[in-house]
Amino acid sequence: MISNAEVTEAVDSDLIASGIDDLLSGKPLDGALAMNRLISPYRIYFTEIVNKVESYLGPPDLYAGGAAGVLVRWHHGQNTLTVTQEQRVTMSLRSSASLNAAEATAFRGGVGTRPGQAPSYLELPYLWQVVRRGSALEQPSVPPTSDWGQLEQSLRCLLELWVEQTSLLYKAGWCDEVAFDVSEQVSGDRVLGLLQSAEEGLALFLHDDRATTARPAPNDVVARGWQQRVRQLRAWIASFDPGPGTAEIAAGIIVRELRLRGAATPLSVSLTALSSNGESRLQLPGVPLKS
Repeated sequence: MISNAEVTEAVDSDLIASGIDDLLSGKPLDGALAMNRLISPYRIYFTEIVNKVESYLGPPDLYAGGAAGVLVRWHHGQNTLTVTQEQRVTMSLRSSASLNAAEATAFRGGVGTRPGQAPSYLELPYLWQVVRRGSALEQPSVPPTSDWGQLEQSLRCLLELWVEQTSLLYKAGWCDEVAFDVSEQVSGDRVLGLLQSAEEGLALFLHDDRATTARPAPNDVVARGWQQRVRQLRAWIASFDPGPGTAEIAAGIIVRELRLRGAATPLSVSLTALSSNGESRLQLPGVPLKS
């Protein structure tokens, strides 16, 4: 448990107050990064800093996460205040229009080797967002892909980050789980579900509620990485402990099952039932599927 004295010594409260004053003043910004300040050299104080800003501004508009770390944003008037946890904690203030345009450009190009594209999904501004319901912040995303390898790469990148980063959501009390389904659009089948929760960790669900398609033999399903069938849920489950290789294994299972279920390309697959169980909604802008 971090004491108030430790936070006071390690966090620059005057800079936090100054940044909040700048945001609330409503002064238009010229499009450049108007403020980017080191609030604490110690990333462990991120939650305490977010709580301090929240005591002035109320709940943030979003949490988001990518390879650089986790960011939390408040939107006020024409400007956006961001607190970012990387190896340290910083606070920045920027014109919302400028910020939205820059991020929309980064996502619009997608991932690949052509000019204007990010070389990896880890180079995108963020891969996931949990957005407060009613927030006016724009939600950019990468375009859908037709390449199975790209889809698997994006899921691997997301899952590599998700266990650690969503724990900050749970600690902040925004929610205690995030979940989504992956559906095959032609048949309408829900193929897979993914749940990341504070209590259970990462789990995949292979939906087995089809009325007309023959079900595979149980031994075949187990051989593909599924651990047990839960009759009440009409689903097979695979649970994962945090550790090296978990994201790669889980991403591989997802793509393999989609292809086995008959999806010709990722363009016939969509994200559905994206949810968090708080006053917020889940978005996956770094996953190249329709939603």
